[in-house]
Amino acid sequence: MQQKVRPFEINDVQAVAQIFENVPDGWSESALRDSLSNDSIKSYVLEADGKTAAFASYLVADDAELVFVVTAENFKRKGYGGYILSETLKMLNMPCVLEVRESNIPAIKLYEKLGFELLGNRKNFYSNPRESALIYKLDL
Repeated sequence: MQQKVRPFEINDVQAVAQIFENVPDGWSESALRDSLSNDSIKSYVLEADGKTAAFASYLVADDAELVFVVTAENFKRKGYGGYILSETLKMLNMPCVLEVRESNIPAIKLYEKLGFELLGNRKNFYSNPRESALIYKLDL
């Protein structure tokens, strides 16, 4: 299977918006378009056999903060989330922090496998449903 990670572009908005349809607090098409004009946001897509398989977005300043990593429903549990994260972290080449729902065990396992370390938590950080966030950091 041929796969490549590349910067997110305007032509990707519709496909990425479809991935976000089942994501609580996910970005709309409008938010995705707006992100393209924000120099502090770096976003990437993973193409697998010509289809958009995953999306990752970071808020970049002195370090990177992972805002989203999402995988298309038909590409889940196949390693694409880990692949886009590892590739984009190499591209950014800076420390990274993230927040994750405490119930999102698959994501937590992935982050820990990639070397992220737990720093703490934020009570009731998420809505829809209300839930605490775990805070992780990766030093490069």
